[in-house]
Amino acid sequence: MRIAVLGAGLAGVTTAWCLSRDGHEVLLLEKSARIADAASGANGGIVSASRAFPWPSPQMLKTFLKALVRNDQSVRVYPMRWDPEFWSWGLAFLACCNAASYAQLLARKVRYVRYSQAQLGRIAEESGVSFHRKQGGVMYLYRTQEALEAGVRKMAPMKAFGFPFRVLDGRQAAQIDPGLSRAPIAGAVFSETDESGDSAMFCRELAKVCESRGTEVMLNCEVKGIAVQGDRVTHVETSTGRLAVDGAVAALGIIDPHLRKSLGAELPIYPVKGCSVTLPIVEPQRAPRHAGMDESKLAAYCPMGDRLRLTGGAEFAGYGRAHRAEDAQRLVRLAEELFPGAIDGTRVEARACLRPMTPQSTPLFGTGRYRNLWFNVGLGHMGWTMASGAAAITADLIAGRPSAIPLDGLLVRRA
Repeated sequence: MRIAVLGAGLAGVTTAWCLSRDGHEVLLLEKSARIADAASGANGGIVSASRAFPWPSPQMLKTFLKALVRNDQSVRVYPMRWDPEFWSWGLAFLACCNAASYAQLLARKVRYVRYSQAQLGRIAEESGVSFHRKQGGVMYLYRTQEALEAGVRKMAPMKAFGFPFRVLDGRQAAQIDPGLSRAPIAGAVFSETDESGDSAMFCRELAKVCESRGTEVMLNCEVKGIAVQGDRVTHVETSTGRLAVDGAVAALGIIDPHLRKSLGAELPIYPVKGCSVTLPIVEPQRAPRHAGMDESKLAAYCPMGDRLRLTGGAEFAGYGRAHRAEDAQRLVRLAEELFPGAIDGTRVEARACLRPMTPQSTPLFGTGRYRNLWFNVGLGHMGWTMASGAAAITADLIAGRPSAIPLDGLLVRRA
């Protein structure tokens, strides 16, 4: 089939790869001038299957409600909270913030991310792409002994699911990663099966391989709508013209509300903004070897070749992509605190990225009103971890193959 994949971030490029492998004629459409130009180009870099904790939880209920009246915490809500779309999303989110729902979502999400990480390994091996991949573990840092003990308790469910991890004091953490020798930490949880890499580099290199196998990559090509006949999509309307297709995959991340209404499915996706900074590493011996997260500051870091990426924050502020200077400065200060002398804090590439979140923090697949328009959406805060599995699931659905994992709770509803 001639299939248009709408969007060339992690979801879109991995889907293009899987569809090409199945023998389809693939058109990969991207409104930006380069691949992975939105959230996939500015994320934290960590493939964190061992941290597949659902966002909606009894604890998050308190945090979210507090954010409605004060914005001095890691989760912030701005005046856009009066947006009806936000309130619809928020009420669905709050409905999931109970112990029973959390347990169900956790089991579902763990099953999914395990599968997805395996698919990432498969794609990396088959394609041969390079992306500063670092396997062998990710560090989760704690500033105090009390915080470390709480972090270990938090990991207890993941231990029950079979994820291996080690609890380290500060000295032991620095033995594994000498870049932490000056970090002000009491200890760490080292999740041994987590990994990291540059997702933008992964997307761009994988897109090149797809092109070499016949995929047509169309940049500066914004999707404006679809043309339909009965229950089938016949054309995709773009800024560069109308494209005849046998099918399409919506892998757009944050979907323009006007376009979303025409796609024939319920897509409860709202943008959650995070801030990202990328800094040059000037003293490699002082830089981290492994990616990690400062749990006390709720910020992630990831070495990517000669650069260090840090990300943090969660803002519900509508569709604006501007970032606050103070958020970027906070991340730069954190890098200097954890890895003194490792980076040049005067050369900062700062960006905001909009994470496409569902209320359940799990993705959505399948078809709605149109039987040849498939969805691969809502990868949210774990897009790097989730994308490869999402692509494999989408390819299976298009081919009519049974999915490798159950899709209960992961299918879109017809609008």
